[in-house]
Amino acid sequence: MSKTVLVIAAHPDDEILGSGGTIKKLVNDGYKVITVIAAKGRKEEEHHIKQFMLQANNSLGVDEVIFLEFPNLLLETIPLVKIIKSIEDLLDKYKPATILTHHYGDTNRDHQILFQAVLTAARPIPGKNPIEILCFETVSSSEWSQHTNDKEFKPNFFVDITNTFDDKIQSLQFYDVEMRPFPHPRSYEGVTYLAHVRGMTVGVKYAEAFEIIRRVWK
Repeated sequence: MSKTVLVIAAHPDDEILGSGGTIKKLVNDGYKVITVIAAKGRKEEEHHIKQFMLQANNSLGVDEVIFLEFPNLLLETIPLVKIIKSIEDLLDKYKPATILTHHYGDTNRDHQILFQAVLTAARPIPGKNPIEILCFETVSSSEWSQHTNDKEFKPNFFVDITNTFDDKIQSLQFYDVEMRPFPHPRSYEGVTYLAHVRGMTVGVKYAEAFEIIRRVWK
């Protein structure tokens, strides 16, 4: 079984907000983690965000960071097939066992489109190894969604990040330009409180939550 995990996120910092503690735990357990960032992020930060992205991911031990550089908040203006093809090429190259990506119900339109592209690119084709898909939650997007059954983030897979939570916060500090003062959800306090809530849900100090889209036991 492949020990490669792809973290496919829309914007720089989403990958750490959603799965930073899990990334570090995977790295510690010997997995090869590759981060894929689809869009450039905010225009006012575009001139230095790539440097911050590399520093944040390198601090967690990510093996490689791939920047697709699609325009920020404009993924819906790009033919979906083009985004799908770019992801298919990466899946063919790296053959991951697992993809961590955005939730389909996020308020951010880029997140929604990227989820659809991932779901299509990773479709279970006979003759290819199946890829499991887990959706992470992104503060200031997942919790602001419509609270309806078709949009709600429904956590059903939890990762104990008690031993890697500090690593997550340290990596987020490279993205300090994207963080906001509390009580904004995308604050250091907001990230900490969410990790506490997800942790106490399963009886640990800190956790990250995911919604399973597909898991295959082979």
